[in-house]
Amino acid sequence: MIIDLIFPGITFCGFNAFGMRRDNEGNFMPHGLASIAAYLKSKGHSVNVIDMRKLAGWEHFEHVIMQSPANVFGISTMSCDYGVSEKAAVEIKKYKPSSVIVIGGVHPTVAAEEVLKNKVFDFIITGEGEYSLCDLLERLGQNGSPERMLTGMPVDLATLPWADRDMFDYDNGEKTSPLLPHMKPPFVSVMTSRGCPYRCRFCQPSERMVFGNKVKIRPVVDVINELVHLREKYRFNSFLIHDDLFILKPAYVEEFVTKYRKNGFTQKFTCQARADIIVNLEDNIRMLADAGLDCLMIGIESGSQKMLDFMDKGTTVAQNRKAVEICRKYNIKVYANIMFGLPTETKEDMDATVSFVRQMKPDYVSPSVFTPYPGSYLYDYCKEKDLLLPVSEKSYRRNPLGGAKLKGVKYWLVNFEIFKAAPVIFIFIVARKIIGSPAANFISAIIKRLSKPSANYAN
Repeated sequence: MIIDLIFPGITFCGFNAFGMRRDNEGNFMPHGLASIAAYLKSKGHSVNVIDMRKLAGWEHFEHVIMQSPANVFGISTMSCDYGVSEKAAVEIKKYKPSSVIVIGGVHPTVAAEEVLKNKVFDFIITGEGEYSLCDLLERLGQNGSPERMLTGMPVDLATLPWADRDMFDYDNGEKTSPLLPHMKPPFVSVMTSRGCPYRCRFCQPSERMVFGNKVKIRPVVDVINELVHLREKYRFNSFLIHDDLFILKPAYVEEFVTKYRKNGFTQKFTCQARADIIVNLEDNIRMLADAGLDCLMIGIESGSQKMLDFMDKGTTVAQNRKAVEICRKYNIKVYANIMFGLPTETKEDMDATVSFVRQMKPDYVSPSVFTPYPGSYLYDYCKEKDLLLPVSEKSYRRNPLGGAKLKGVKYWLVNFEIFKAAPVIFIFIVARKIIGSPAANFISAIIKRLSKPSANYAN
């Protein structure tokens, strides 16, 4: 069967975003959709991807739909892009009334009741989509009558084909746009697992709703074989392990390092890790640093223990400090995720986060404004406390210009605290909003040259 898979990720970056250098938002490859494309192709289906970031506008979208031979369209959407997904579905039905539209991804999983009410979607898949979408296509091809709401069948990562990067014009997109300024192109990203075992209230249980209660991990040999393939195809110089947590099991890390070296890899790479894991598995950190790990993305979140406990983060301020010190010990750059504007947070709590950043001087600071995402424990908390403000899709943006999200939060103060913690990124965000990305990049580059290393922006 012929199917077009649609990536609607234009809410923040807009049309014509693809190919913008140093703009990860406009260039990153959505691994989930690339995995679904690869699996469907392996089962004999004809697959095309419509990446809306590459289109000039809705008229261009109409032209692409009218020229497509497909009569089935699959849309994968996050909450922030759900409005775009709805409009795309309406437009498809306008041009091709007999077409079948399938929607899946995070938002249909965590907000199934809302999506079910929209009759423009013929089928809704929750959870993982590879097996279930393939099964749906086969049943449609046999003139079957599947139920409208389909629960995604859990997938086996060990047997899935590798993500199909060619479907996303990889040579002109992510490959030339590394996530961070220090990463040398050509650049690639890989996924080695799905899921997270921790209970952070701003994230869970939505992630478990998508991936299940157990973390799934690919065999090391499969990951290394994919890296060998990517080295041969793209000659990459740096890469990102795009998992929520790569450093989770010591034996897995040891096997990865051994096989990574055995296959002659010297490329530098970045991954994510929790502060408590870094502290408890310092030997693993040393091994990874020796193998090429040169940056760790750490969810510091707050310099206030009260707020870490409120988030159910499961870490301490002391562990955060120790984790940064361990990274310094092994010459690993630190990418610190911090958050402001949570319920119950006081100015003193925010000042503690600012003090942490100023004292520990991470190489990159990525400040965000707390955004209550549907499906999370904190979303439910805010709803129960009647704190939620009406939001548009753009309000899901977590930067200082994302707009107010909760009643009772002084967002002018939140933005001021972000400015104190990360002045360069704050100025960059404001400049990009006012004068556009190219000029903002130029201004931020000048500021960074005049600032301390800790002032690097994380876009």
